[in-house]
Amino acid sequence: MGGERRVKLKDFCYYLAIGLIAFWMLAGAWVHFFQPELFYKIVPDFLPKKEVVILSGIPELLIGIGVLIPKTRSLAGLAFAMLCLAFLPLHLWDLVRDDPAITPQSAAIIRVFVQFVLMWTGWQVWRRWRKSA
Repeated sequence: MGGERRVKLKDFCYYLAIGLIAFWMLAGAWVHFFQPELFYKIVPDFLPKKEVVILSGIPELLIGIGVLIPKTRSLAGLAFAMLCLAFLPLHLWDLVRDDPAITPQSAAIIRVFVQFVLMWTGWQVWRRWRKSA
């Protein structure tokens, strides 16, 4: 019975991770497309803000949909982890710049730790598929 319960808990955590990734990516994509100005402050000044924000919403939309489809779920999990890794330098830069996008600084620090949790979540979705293949 203990083993069966453990398997069910693993399944629950797996599907919870899928739901988290789908929600995070689809909600993020929606904001990127319909309220892009909310992200302008975190885009470096030398880049075209609106274009960068809208373009970065496209992989979020694809990952959010992809993680819901069993055939593409593992690739979407890996893509989610890699996208979170790609955004990590922005969050680290935000910690040290004069006019941070995320305030107070304690919230920015928490956001960096959340980024690591998100990367781990995507990695776990991809890893589970690899173990079963």
